[in-house]
Amino acid sequence: MGGGKQRLMGLPPTIQKLEKKKGKSTGARDIEIPFLPSIPQKLVIEFTRNLAVMLKARLTLLKCLDTAIQQTTHARFLEILKDIRSNVKRGKSLSQAIAKHPKVFDTVFIQLTKVGELSGNLDDVLLRMSKYQEKAYKLMQSIRMALVYPAIIITVAVAAVSFLLVFVVPTFVDMYRDFEAELPAPTLLILTVSDFLTNYLLWILGGVIVIGFFIRNYSKTDNGKAYIDRAKLKIPYFGEMYRKGLISQFSDTLSTLLSSGVTLTDSLKVLKDSSQNMVLQQEVSNLLSSIKKGRSINKSLSKSTIFPLMVTQMISVGEETASLDEMLKQVAVLFEEELDMMVEGLTSVIEPVLIVFIGLIIGVIIVALYLPIFEMVNVIG
Repeated sequence: MGGGKQRLMGLPPTIQKLEKKKGKSTGARDIEIPFLPSIPQKLVIEFTRNLAVMLKARLTLLKCLDTAIQQTTHARFLEILKDIRSNVKRGKSLSQAIAKHPKVFDTVFIQLTKVGELSGNLDDVLLRMSKYQEKAYKLMQSIRMALVYPAIIITVAVAAVSFLLVFVVPTFVDMYRDFEAELPAPTLLILTVSDFLTNYLLWILGGVIVIGFFIRNYSKTDNGKAYIDRAKLKIPYFGEMYRKGLISQFSDTLSTLLSSGVTLTDSLKVLKDSSQNMVLQQEVSNLLSSIKKGRSINKSLSKSTIFPLMVTQMISVGEETASLDEMLKQVAVLFEEELDMMVEGLTSVIEPVLIVFIGLIIGVIIVALYLPIFEMVNVIG
């Protein structure tokens, strides 16, 4: 591994600089085909793994791409593979060809492909990349499941309660209209809420749509994205899960880049460009600046809001023993396991809790509606 790093010390720091040197002929844009769905990450992972295996079998790159094209049934991805093959046939390198499709192949993929080409170990690098992609994919799936599952249950609960208040409760209003006795307070409250929702339902839906549209647009701005990314980290329990996911993905990506022969500063530049979280992006930027000034990673991360003390200490050990990539891989595995345990704990607890909560709300509504009838029976009795 050390020899590979020595051979690649002159590697251009970022793909952006590489493109500037080679001109604008590689135009970084994806082929947009209307009415076709976006490309699933699984397809990219499968393509990477198959390409690595075929290259290890000593097939030429063009032959590998031909085989990948023949095996692909996804229309949009098929067009992208054909474009990549066309560029390779015209003399472009694989890294230059995939750089035209940054929405499909991210900065890490492009940089590692360039590393593999320069080192002559493209098959090994792509195989390492496919394993990294699989881990990153599983990590993101775990986070999504942890967030989506409660959201679905809460949405169903809100829909069920809204249906009761808008369509069921109004039938009781007609029943109690001629009821001479004073209605119980819970019944009056439910009837009032139902009346408000029934009369202003369209306004409420319109307001929700407007607010959603505003949040969506605001989240696309730099300030909005930074605010939302900071807010994600402060959400009880979910924020901790999100933070562990960021740490695991950061550590695994940096470990993969370093073990592939990319220098530390170039690796951090790639991470800064590819990070989807503004808070992490800023911390990586600060880390990069500190390292350029001669500071260690441990000291640079001492005031981090994302990385805990244990991580900085493990990184410090990795720096001192010249095994930073291995130590980062251990950090990634550790936090991935912790994230898995948090997800399992959440899914095992949140389902019964939410079911009981939904049952209580619906039960309160039903009891409140039938209270006058119970009182009427008692009076008659």
